[in-house]
Amino acid sequence: MTRLTRLLERRISALAGVLVALGGLLAGTAHADLVDDYVAAQMRRQQVPGLSLAVVQDGRVVKQQGYGFADLELKVPVTPETVFEIGSITKQFVAAALMTLVEEGKINLDEPASRYLSDLPPAWHAVTVRQLLTHTSGIPDFEEILGYGAYRTPTTAPQLIAVAAAKPMDFPPGAQWHYSNTGYYLLGLIIEKVSGAPYVTLIENRILEPAGMTRTRSSVPTEIIAGRASGYALEDHRIVNRDAIQPTAVGGAGDLVSTTGDLVKWNAMLDAQSVLATESYAQIWSNQALADGSPSGYGFGWFVSPVRGHRAQEHSGGTAGFSSDILRLPDDRVTVIVLTNSYDANPIGMARHIAAQFVPSLVYAKIPDTKLPLTRKVFDYYSRRLDAEVYAKDLSPEFLEKVRPRWSKGHDFYRALGPPLGIERVERDVGEAANQYRYRVRYAETALIVVATIDGKGRITNLAASEE
Repeated sequence: MTRLTRLLERRISALAGVLVALGGLLAGTAHADLVDDYVAAQMRRQQVPGLSLAVVQDGRVVKQQGYGFADLELKVPVTPETVFEIGSITKQFVAAALMTLVEEGKINLDEPASRYLSDLPPAWHAVTVRQLLTHTSGIPDFEEILGYGAYRTPTTAPQLIAVAAAKPMDFPPGAQWHYSNTGYYLLGLIIEKVSGAPYVTLIENRILEPAGMTRTRSSVPTEIIAGRASGYALEDHRIVNRDAIQPTAVGGAGDLVSTTGDLVKWNAMLDAQSVLATESYAQIWSNQALADGSPSGYGFGWFVSPVRGHRAQEHSGGTAGFSSDILRLPDDRVTVIVLTNSYDANPIGMARHIAAQFVPSLVYAKIPDTKLPLTRKVFDYYSRRLDAEVYAKDLSPEFLEKVRPRWSKGHDFYRALGPPLGIERVERDVGEAANQYRYRVRYAETALIVVATIDGKGRITNLAASEE
């Protein structure tokens, strides 16, 4: 081989490498553009002022972007370091901090919570720490009782406990699953009783500082937090400032603020399983059972039901002016984090749609339609969704009575979607009932996945819809 031949080969090889790299870059750019286009469309449709997004794939951040404004009045743009209230995502930090005390033998998950909090109402004395962690305690949710008004007035622990104790237990401990912010408020108090320090201090010492999460902290409204976003809500189709939140009534249920930058670090810590023993993480992410042995769908601070057959760990968070979601697909090694400063946003739908850009099998595949009459009934229902009265022609009497009280309340949502453009049958999930059929109802900027249930007369007995 001559020197000239070797030189030409080296140059050809180098050029090929450049072309491969450029092809990957262009493919990544196109991929990113699809996400950007989707986020922009959803923010426009849902009237979201600002959004921070992070996508982690195979342990590497492949997308981290701020969109819109952290403050509409000052026109401050969102960045990955913008601080958002994360609401109930706080619960996974509370659960992890509490498990460090479990590992030290200071807390027993299956002991009554009253062992650690002596002033609990007698009706709650049989509730275990595990049942507080898994929302199976039966203790009423103070937020359901008071609404977001609970967060506007400073409230002491005895006052908040009294609010929940004034109602009877929702069910015997362990018998059912029902989301209860009261349970995680009590867990924060247990951490404080056992550790002798504020529960946020334990989270800081054992999680935030080791992970380098310098922007995550308690959301004290009176303190100056650099980069804190303003919160917003929709009122009569327009964006308004929300009321200030008072974390004294939130505690372990949803006190923290954070950034996508910090939550990427949290995700890396979870992947490394560096804070707790392997057995503790297994408990946190196990599908905790009810008293009858059936799965609850929840672990410790995480929803753990599969998403389209993919193992998932997910939790959303909402406060009076913010909504957020973190979705981990551990087998696919993909995590999506969505933080918004809008109470009315749908971060769960956005996180799952974005995840599907990286895990295509999350998307329901179109299948041949052998139920055309039913398909037409479903499409007619959604085509008439803005009518003043319920389009009742194809509904069972029982479903009609269920739909009628909330019909007009959904008009804002469907008005934002615009008219449906089409419908198609898609594959079913394993285990669905024989009388259930799944559809994709397409709109200009999104799609709804609808599960239709019918009776023996071909009438619709239920329609369960979620954004794809």
